[in-house]
Amino acid sequence: MSEVKVIRMATGEDVIAKVDRGADYVTLEKPFVIIPQQSGPGQPVQLMMSLYNAFGKGDKVDVANDKVVFMTDPKDEIKKSYEANTSKILTPNKGLITETNLPG
Repeated sequence: MSEVKVIRMATGEDVIAKVDRGADYVTLEKPFVIIPQQSGPGQPVQLMMSLYNAFGKGDKVDVANDKVVFMTDPKDEIKKSYEANTSKILTPNKGLITETNLPG
């Protein structure tokens, strides 16, 4: 059964995806890289999501287990944003997630 997780890759990217774990590989379904961006000093950090496999066919990627540093459950707001942007039924985005409105 797939679970939505945030995965830190050995290359340093943070990826959010539905995850299935195998013996040698982790299958990432609908993976997105999480990119923190700040518009200027003192401004809140906004989290942007970009396709992890923008040039490949399909929406699944197999990653070798040794390329995964860790996996964790995403914060609720990040998970909701991911699910809203990957669901079959499109729902309007309620705005960008910033560090000022993430729970502690």
